[in-house]
Amino acid sequence: MGQLARYSPWRVLFILLAALIVFLVFLTSGGSTKPKRTALELAASTKADNSSEQSVCLILAPSPNLTQFVDALPIIPIINVSTGEKIVMKAFTIHQKLHRDLPPTRLYGFGTSESNAQYPGPALQATRNVRSRIRWENHIADEQHFLALDKTILAALPRRGGVPIVTHLHGMELEPKYDGHPEAWFTKYGETGPRYVTQDYEYLNTVLPSMLWYHDHSIGITRLNLAAGLAGPYVVRGSKHEEPTSLPKGDQEIFLFIQDKQLFANGSINFPSVGDDVTMHPVWCPGYYGDTMVVNGKVWPYHEVFPFKYRLRILNGASERFLDLQINHGNKTLPFHKIGTDGGYLRSSVRLNHLVLSPGERIDCVVDFTGLKAGDRVLLNNTGNVAYPGGPPLDAGDKMRAVLEFRIVANSTADRSRIPKNLSDYSPPVVPAANRTRFRHFILTETINNAGNGTELLLANRSFQDPVTEISHLGATEIWQFISLTPSVAHPIHLHLVKFHVLDVQPMDTGSYLNSTCSLIYDYGQPGSCFLGPSRPPDPQEIGWKDIASAWPGNVTRILVTFRSQDGSAFRFDPTGEPGFLWHCHLLSHEDNSMMRPMNVVY
Repeated sequence: MGQLARYSPWRVLFILLAALIVFLVFLTSGGSTKPKRTALELAASTKADNSSEQSVCLILAPSPNLTQFVDALPIIPIINVSTGEKIVMKAFTIHQKLHRDLPPTRLYGFGTSESNAQYPGPALQATRNVRSRIRWENHIADEQHFLALDKTILAALPRRGGVPIVTHLHGMELEPKYDGHPEAWFTKYGETGPRYVTQDYEYLNTVLPSMLWYHDHSIGITRLNLAAGLAGPYVVRGSKHEEPTSLPKGDQEIFLFIQDKQLFANGSINFPSVGDDVTMHPVWCPGYYGDTMVVNGKVWPYHEVFPFKYRLRILNGASERFLDLQINHGNKTLPFHKIGTDGGYLRSSVRLNHLVLSPGERIDCVVDFTGLKAGDRVLLNNTGNVAYPGGPPLDAGDKMRAVLEFRIVANSTADRSRIPKNLSDYSPPVVPAANRTRFRHFILTETINNAGNGTELLLANRSFQDPVTEISHLGATEIWQFISLTPSVAHPIHLHLVKFHVLDVQPMDTGSYLNSTCSLIYDYGQPGSCFLGPSRPPDPQEIGWKDIASAWPGNVTRILVTFRSQDGSAFRFDPTGEPGFLWHCHLLSHEDNSMMRPMNVVY
């Protein structure tokens, strides 16, 4: 007060009042004297550190003009996880060249050490009914994610810094504590999510022979961690009598892990840092559609093949992009011989001119290059619309129509592989009587603001935080009915723990349904029915065991699910424990913003 004594009492009072006003402004601004930021400035403040450019949702700057088919397709290394030894899978920050003409890209990758960590991670190979023990470790030292975070959605946000991860083995039957629950995340620095139990996982590998995949599942940042590279294939091999021995194998069996990405000239990932509606979600974007196709960690690679049959095990690891694949040799289309799905072999192969894969889906197929000559080039192309199926189609000259080039090379030996007439004893499901089946109905909706922007997506008008409503009894058979009211976009619905079958798909009048002028309780043809036609059975793209089914817009999609092991026996573990299971949309931006629900199993 000594310096204030030089002023008159009124001047002292004025100074004290001014100080009080400044203090009150400081408190009401959240403890900061900095000017209040606009929503756009807030979005900019959460920008990733990989470029000075702002990346605006759905209007990202284009990638550099990269020459196609100059890099060889990487062959994903295989690690046997059924040896009885514990395998330690570690996540690191890595830098990996995605294209000849780009600098290395900053990514997160899995490996057994920092020197062999890669994107995508190694293929983990298990033997059916032989236990695998895997410890998942986080060695990512970044203080925060290198892609932009949105703190307005429910997300893993460690207080002490670090990048949260938790690994989900997609398609596996397993105890809840090994499922990779979104809130079971952990960081390098020892911080854990509220549902964390362990990092030491055990997989009994009781599913039928099939390709699964492992990927990060951290709440609210799954889309970021998968874009950064935290994923890889996992294959379960059967016994001799479960595996058709004449199928292509060895070098003639190829894993194809496909993602789309947008890239900057410095090699870094171009991912949205400014959201669709910055007043509500400064960063979150309802869809990520890159303008380059990346296969096994290379942009538009090529692969040399003999004029033989090849088994392609294809995984769509994209965030939102559906794939509609064709094999083209000039003007000729080579057929796919589909032999398996998410859940294993079909009874016999199905000949298809194209394959549709939703994000998260896997397809097992054989392509026959017999009869082609050395020097011939064959393209694996994608014709899937951006936002599938109702979004804009790809232009004829769009580089995104190409995925991978096969180059035929000469060989003096004969191809001894063949597709057997009978692949397995698979049979279509038998629907039990209505009085023995529980029916569940789920409306799929999107919240649209006044500007026409999507801000939230929901399952049955509930978010992840709402109390669990899907509580199923062990051994029970249920029919789940997905009523998709979202326009243009199909939602691939994934159930953890169990496999299921698509029963049928039926078109409906969504406008009348929303206006409550019709009902789904009336069959097609009855007065007051919302149905626009009869139900159709699953088409050849949808048959077989599944763990993902597309809920088509403007349709009711029905699946049949039984809460038992895939082979019909009781689970060989207790599935009733904490932290429970999930079901969700596998469009990752949707999953990250409320389109995910808890699911419990009880005795």
